[in-house]
Amino acid sequence: MIDLHMHSTCSDGTFRPADLVREARGAGITRMALTDHDTVEGLAEAAEAARVEGVGFLGGLEISAEYGPGTLHILGYGFDPEEPRLLERLAFVQKCRADRNPIIVERLNALGLDVTLEEIASRAGGDLVGRPHFAQTLLDKGYVSSRQEAFDRYLAKGQPAYADKVRLSPAESIEIIRRAGGVAVLAHPLQLKIDDPDTLDAFVRDLKDLGLQGMECYYRNHTEEDEARFTALARKYALLPTGGSDFHGANRPRIRLGVGEGRLKVPEACWEGLADWLGSQDVGK
Repeated sequence: MIDLHMHSTCSDGTFRPADLVREARGAGITRMALTDHDTVEGLAEAAEAARVEGVGFLGGLEISAEYGPGTLHILGYGFDPEEPRLLERLAFVQKCRADRNPIIVERLNALGLDVTLEEIASRAGGDLVGRPHFAQTLLDKGYVSSRQEAFDRYLAKGQPAYADKVRLSPAESIEIIRRAGGVAVLAHPLQLKIDDPDTLDAFVRDLKDLGLQGMECYYRNHTEEDEARFTALARKYALLPTGGSDFHGANRPRIRLGVGEGRLKVPEACWEGLADWLGSQDVGK
């Protein structure tokens, strides 16, 4: 199996990068990519584990881009993880994320929830602190009965403790991936929340004009109709089709590696297309 979209503890997953590779191997994954949010921190560890485990590995990341109606994420694959401009912009995003965390703590405290930034950071184990760590803290302290309840009541967009984060523009997200030698891919297009086909077509065309190179046509909850629609759109604009589960471990327990919510099957052609674009079958970095 192939899975080109998953997260480790370096962002909002629950497996360390090396453990995630071993988990993937145990699930029957033969080729994978690690795509943590706005960071390349786990790539070296994952790449070494993949070498040991005999799993094909592709370095990646997922950048949260500015977008109003829904969620716009740009996946990057096969880039140089030490490219200076890429690292500079990711560091900026991470600093802004860190600046947001005290605001969330303050809002939770105002709601009568006794939490501190120190105890939330302890759940991250030295990794990037994000909302899943807030959710785990609320669960551990008995304020909610599940992580999902923490998001639904407090942490999700529109809820009382939510604080927005700084995002790069779509243009800059694509540019820094391509500048670093990578392939820029539109993640989970359903989450754009664009129902009208003509509007979606125009949106994808605009991203293509900005340098977009691929689209995640196979995703954890896509129906057969979704896959057909997105692969046709990718073909129309000469975009590489990719796919993955968006696995987060215990933070999203319904999602399984390789199969997502049950019917995901990423075609071999997705890996081969990326490999050809990047110029080698040995595409790991």
